[in-house]
Amino acid sequence: MQITPCPPVSTPVEAQNRTLVSSITLAADRGAYDLAEQAFAPQVVIDYTSVWGGEPVTTTPAELMISWQGIVPGFDTTWHELGPVTISVDGNNAKAHAFVDARHWIGEDLWRPLGSYHWDVERIDNTWRVTRMEFEMTQELGDRALAAQAMDRAE
Repeated sequence: MQITPCPPVSTPVEAQNRTLVSSITLAADRGAYDLAEQAFAPQVVIDYTSVWGGEPVTTTPAELMISWQGIVPGFDTTWHELGPVTISVDGNNAKAHAFVDARHWIGEDLWRPLGSYHWDVERIDNTWRVTRMEFEMTQELGDRALAAQAMDRAE
């Protein structure tokens, strides 16, 4: 088995941004919504249109966590496995990108959207925060109907 190493981190700012964006999926999988909420700017654009259609939504971190709590706990287990996170920094702005394999189980049944996360990050009051998060789905495996079941179960 060949291991693909993560791209080298050459600056503390790159490390801060990798840690920031990586913490979001881990926090969601662990149900640590307070930690996930801290990663976002006061207003954040969320784009899940490749999965659900519609338009990107501008929301607050608190509203986003309420939305996530309306589905994620309805799965028995989730695991958003990120590939190497790449970062480009330009002053007080950064862009991050990572492949994601998002596994969602109810029992042994699995819904598995795959694709990429794209994050826009901005330094606000000397702290890096995500201002935009997009999931670009490129493949879907398993049963999407599990998402509706999870929403019912999360109520």
